[in-house]
Amino acid sequence: MLLPWQWRARGNDREPRAGIAPVTVVANTSIEAHREAIAGIQAALAKSSTEVRVVDLSQRTSEQTGSNRLAAPGTRVIIAMGSDALALVAAERVAIPVICTMILRSNRAADVPALNPAATISLDVPIAALLSRLKQVFPGKTRLGIIRNPAAGGLTAAALQGRAQQEGFSALIAEAGGAEQLLPVFQGFKGRVDFVWCLPDGVLYNSATIKPLILASIKNQLPLIGFSENFARAGAAIGIYPDFRDVGLQTGEAAQQILSGGAVPVVEGPRKLKMAVNQSVLRLIGLRYSQPASGAEDFAVLP
Repeated sequence: MLLPWQWRARGNDREPRAGIAPVTVVANTSIEAHREAIAGIQAALAKSSTEVRVVDLSQRTSEQTGSNRLAAPGTRVIIAMGSDALALVAAERVAIPVICTMILRSNRAADVPALNPAATISLDVPIAALLSRLKQVFPGKTRLGIIRNPAAGGLTAAALQGRAQQEGFSALIAEAGGAEQLLPVFQGFKGRVDFVWCLPDGVLYNSATIKPLILASIKNQLPLIGFSENFARAGAAIGIYPDFRDVGLQTGEAAQQILSGGAVPVVEGPRKLKMAVNQSVLRLIGLRYSQPASGAEDFAVLP
């Protein structure tokens, strides 16, 4: 359920200056990834005459907010960051362009099916980009297992296999529709693949399932590819995930295009990825990695 709260916004109490085309960002600044993306949005719009205002969802109270807080006078674009922000913006039914960002495509469709955003910057990692990173760091390892929740949407098993084949990989897809199926499905990959890619999914991956999954990964010497640096720190052998600051830059550029009257792609994925390897887990599994020749700023070795 959505609880009413009071918005704390940077600059929301000021009238927009002449010539300013304000962009309102609705985000939860208690989340580090949101803070990184906000910095990217601000950097993208810094050279223009656009004022960026941040509505902070982390400042919740029991007071009801007026319906015009998001569409303050002069606001021409609203950026909804994450699923909570997107649901709130949709509920306001604002009559100005909305960009949704820092969200999975499947979540956007499920949470607010009636909203038709001007642009969506998703966090879905393209399989081709993921496999390109694997080639650099683990040459010769070309058998990929993928755990897929059929209820989550996204690419079909056939589409995933086809795109993996284009990159010189074979892909074995196994479906898990609930948390209780995760461990048996994972153990079914033993001896058949070199890595198991865990697609972001709040149903499958939570505090109750991550620890036994990681223990099974080490026991079976079956490396996990997690979807965040924190997943890698928790014990996944590898983490491959979007560069959140660059997602912010991408979002800010889309906002500038809208303000300028230009065309904007309806849906875009992340342009840049980061990769982290858990050195301790790789040793336990007996897997060696190669330092990438380029893009070292996007590659981290965790102790």
